[in-house]
Amino acid sequence: MTLIVQRLRDVLIRAGLSNSEAEWNPLAGGRSNHTWRVQNENGSLICKLFSDMTPNPLYPNFPGVEYEILRSFSARNISPEPIALIRTEYGDVLVYQYLDGRNWSSGAAEVARLLGYVHDQNLRIGLRRIGSGSDSLIRQTERILALCQNAFLLDLFGKTPGMRAAPINNACLVHTDVVPGNLIATVHGLRLIDWQCPAFGDPCEDLASFLSPAMQYLYRGRVLSESEKTAFLTAYPRPEVVRRYRKLAPLFHLRMAAYCQWKLETGARDYAAARDRELAELEQADANYEKTG
Repeated sequence: MTLIVQRLRDVLIRAGLSNSEAEWNPLAGGRSNHTWRVQNENGSLICKLFSDMTPNPLYPNFPGVEYEILRSFSARNISPEPIALIRTEYGDVLVYQYLDGRNWSSGAAEVARLLGYVHDQNLRIGLRRIGSGSDSLIRQTERILALCQNAFLLDLFGKTPGMRAAPINNACLVHTDVVPGNLIATVHGLRLIDWQCPAFGDPCEDLASFLSPAMQYLYRGRVLSESEKTAFLTAYPRPEVVRRYRKLAPLFHLRMAAYCQWKLETGARDYAAARDRELAELEQADANYEKTG
């Protein structure tokens, strides 16, 4: 047992949430925080340590926000049940009920229906607000690329058509990080975890996150097929959002490619292949736009 697990075990024991006989098993998937499944005689918990608080230009890390989101979602069949948020010298620790299931790997239509339900939720909690529309996406991408040493992606700005889209008038709750590793298929249906960077914003953010070939490759090992993408966009319950997403898709792909470049330069080597898959999708999106635009 590693030293950090020993210390976290003591934290949970003092809080009355575990005992010295519990089994601690690390879980794969998270790229910013560390999680363990803690198996007690009365069931299993998830212990999530917010250990990497390095500023992230696209996915910030807010442990308190995640706890409040999970509390607000109690009994809404969206996410796991929260138990406690504990401040420690090692970082904030979020404890919630373990979901018995597997990471999402197929069934894109079910993801679309879950996101439609999430976007209909009316929460009265304080969340950050993120920009929307084509101008905002361009500014976000420029800010990410300003953090990179290799700025070759800047050349793509003038070559990426896409249609202009104004900011939205009515922001809704968005998860912002809808990747296969954050979708858990349970016997009671699909659930969404890792709510550390939600916001009020454009629902297209979540569509773009799920459809991102970079994120599908990193978390599932392969990109979505054309039939999976079609099934997802057909099943999403707001056609006007889908039409808006199609307008903005090239800019979403460019922003994700910039993010992958930033991650690559910070030492995450697997983001090189992820970036290339995003650029390939960007090229295809540009070609489709030229045919129809």
